[in-house]
Amino acid sequence: MARHERSRQPVPAQPLGGAVRVQVRLDADGRPQIVAPKLTPTVEAAERPPQPDDPRPAAFRNVPPFGGAV
Repeated sequence: MARHERSRQPVPAQPLGGAVRVQVRLDADGRPQIVAPKLTPTVEAAERPPQPDDPRPAAFRNVPPFGGAV
């Protein structure tokens, strides 16, 4: 009979590996109220300006430069 071993993969039903800590405060009536966590604002990158079309002919667009040019 095989013995039970804990899976090394996380269980989908338990996405957080341990206990979840929640801050609770009592309101004026003495009832517990869950405190929302402080969220940091996200920083989004600005849009890139549109780039002009490549002036080279289609046959030369993917060809590297000749000579010592880098």
